[in-house]
Amino acid sequence: MAAVTVLRRVGQSVLVVALTYTLVFATLFVLPGDPIANRITSPINPLPETAVQPLLEYYRFDRSPVEQYLTSIGRLLSGDLGFSLTSGRPVADLLGQAIAETAVLALTAFVLAVLLALGIALLAVFAPLRGVRNAARAVPGLFLSTPSFLVGFLLLQVFAFQLGWVSSVRDQGFASVVLPALTLAIGVSGTITQVLIQGLDKASREPFVTVLRAKGVSEPRLVVGHVVKNGSIPALTLVGLTIGELLAGAVVVETVFSRTGVGFITQQAVRDQDTPLILAVVVLVSTVFVLVNLATDLLYPLIDPRISLEPTRASRAIRRRATDAARPPKRTARTA
Repeated sequence: MAAVTVLRRVGQSVLVVALTYTLVFATLFVLPGDPIANRITSPINPLPETAVQPLLEYYRFDRSPVEQYLTSIGRLLSGDLGFSLTSGRPVADLLGQAIAETAVLALTAFVLAVLLALGIALLAVFAPLRGVRNAARAVPGLFLSTPSFLVGFLLLQVFAFQLGWVSSVRDQGFASVVLPALTLAIGVSGTITQVLIQGLDKASREPFVTVLRAKGVSEPRLVVGHVVKNGSIPALTLVGLTIGELLAGAVVVETVFSRTGVGFITQQAVRDQDTPLILAVVVLVSTVFVLVNLATDLLYPLIDPRISLEPTRASRAIRRRATDAARPPKRTARTA
């Protein structure tokens, strides 16, 4: 049964990618403007007249929308991502170069976000001074309310222009990744921190904590080995959303820090109506998103044995509580 459940969820993931691709294809088709005309009249590297007809035949731009869609699906399934309408280079080559940049940035930002969230949540729940706990609980709201581009400009101003620790122009390897990754991490860690604080608060009040203290378990072992493990389950539901936020935030951050990653080429492709490149990015991002969500779903039973892959009543109740804890609190007339 577990194998059937996994296959069903894999099928759902494939369906999500297909529906996302179809929706974006339809949206691009109804948008005003002609990508071929834009390419011909481009002041930079305009498309020669002799190349127009082969391009129309290759992408079926002169055919019906249904035929264009089926052609694009057929090329995608065969591994052909096409050619960029702007540069003329294979889309696979452009994505291959950009993926490495964004992967390093997103992975570094994710690690920093988790470390920030865990450190702030531990201070908010277990710090001995009440003032420190209250200050730590106010940090997530500050992170969430600060725009990422403003954080990036502030970090550049302090660490690049004033202190001179990193260059705002030259590529210094991993040192050039730290500031953009920290910019992404600050925005993403806010939500994770809020959910972690709620989870740790609830886990620290569970009866098993009192029992373990009575048995003489040390406080660090109790916190790390038991409270954090149980209190982090709701935060695990945010992993998929976090990846989505990192990929979305990369558009702004890579533009601010002049990094040629997936976000940067996406911004250029949307500006130039480079349809093949946009569709390839959509497939890439949606595939990564559903794979991360699928992996997160399959990791639940390893973290909490009460949660099984089969949709039992108990596992559904635990998943529902975890999901409810991951949602931001609703604003009411009193709290607004």
